[in-house]
Amino acid sequence: MSLKRVFSGLRRLSPLLGIFLFSVSLYFLARELSKYSIEEILSKIGSIAPSKVAIAALLTVVAYINLSLYDFLSARMTGAKLSYSRLLMTSFIGYSLSKNIGFTFLSGTSVRLRLYGNWQVGTGRILVMIMLNYLTFWLGFAALGGLVFSTRAGFFTETLRIQPDSLQILGVSLLSIYLVYFLVVTLRKKPFHLSNLRIPIPGKIFTLAQTFVSILDWMLSAAVLYTLMFPAIGYREVLTVFLISQFAGLSSQIPGGLGIFEAITLMTLSPAIPGDDLIAILFVYRLIFYLIPLAVAVVLLSVEELRRRRRDNT
Repeated sequence: MSLKRVFSGLRRLSPLLGIFLFSVSLYFLARELSKYSIEEILSKIGSIAPSKVAIAALLTVVAYINLSLYDFLSARMTGAKLSYSRLLMTSFIGYSLSKNIGFTFLSGTSVRLRLYGNWQVGTGRILVMIMLNYLTFWLGFAALGGLVFSTRAGFFTETLRIQPDSLQILGVSLLSIYLVYFLVVTLRKKPFHLSNLRIPIPGKIFTLAQTFVSILDWMLSAAVLYTLMFPAIGYREVLTVFLISQFAGLSSQIPGGLGIFEAITLMTLSPAIPGDDLIAILFVYRLIFYLIPLAVAVVLLSVEELRRRRRDNT
């Protein structure tokens, strides 16, 4: 069987995997939620300290600003002439939509094609920027996940329902993938060609910059959740669970990993934090990190579209 057929088969199976994970997650969440009344959950939400919510909101702002560095690095690599303010706005809108809606090609990618295209950036260059953004995202996951998962620690067995040996294998695999990629971009000088697209080789300095920005992205995103859980559990535990649950949610292509992220977090952290507390924390986290940025992004996109129409009509 050819490699092309294998990948084609995996692509056809991926929606079924997403449906399966979503169904299992819904069952688990429904079972957990049935243990508590709405009044109990609302009471737990109200008991979260305002100071924690404020710090989580501030970290969310920093996290989305850091996300703009994905587009900044990609613009520098491709030579796209864009001001940082435009990169920041497009990045914020694109990531806010893709985090909530999923189906990144129909959300974040289309936003970049629309806005960057309005600012006279060629379609081919925009597509290369988008591919570099994906690459940056997964480079950070491979590097950080590899380091976190491959380190044996007592809390894996004492606090979390996770088998350390399985995580170590995954961690070593991720680190190996990252190191092989780093070796390739260090040694190869000629660009890759995909159809009519010329994809430049990032080089080791650019790759290290990508890795740093992406690692910071993952760590800030986890820090928002950790702030709401502090001091019941440590940051390293939260980061470990966050990486696992986010990866599962992203792999499923369910919008925002909805249900899957929450279910895995509940299953792994509930021994350390009571279930009703976790449900309240996860609700507030999704509100702060996902839904509020989405509302702001929709307003910004609407305003930009109105401005564009006015320019076209004058």
